[in-house]
Amino acid sequence: MEQKIRTVLENTARKHQTISYRMLAIEAEIPGPQIIHKLTNVLEDILRQDHQNGALSLVPVAVSRGEPAIPRNGFFILLKELGLYDGPEQGPEAIDKHTALLAEIYRTMPKV
Repeated sequence: MEQKIRTVLENTARKHQTISYRMLAIEAEIPGPQIIHKLTNVLEDILRQDHQNGALSLVPVAVSRGEPAIPRNGFFILLKELGLYDGPEQGPEAIDKHTALLAEIYRTMPKV
């Protein structure tokens, strides 16, 4: 399941786009029930692994369907735990952090 999620994240990042949690779960063929819960657990594991390995994580490519289209609060809480962010989980600072993470990802990924 993790490898399928990573593949979808990479393909999405190469297009310089984001993907909703629901579409990511569908494309990665995560079995129900509770596909979003399963997905977010794996995304958190991926973010932790990438951070531990010093790798640029593609997890920020996955976003909620709402406005603004940024990751949910848990993403920012985990960034805080990892020492990568010290702002609030919502609002302009969270949007700015997410925008900066996407810019870094897109800068390193050749657009297809």
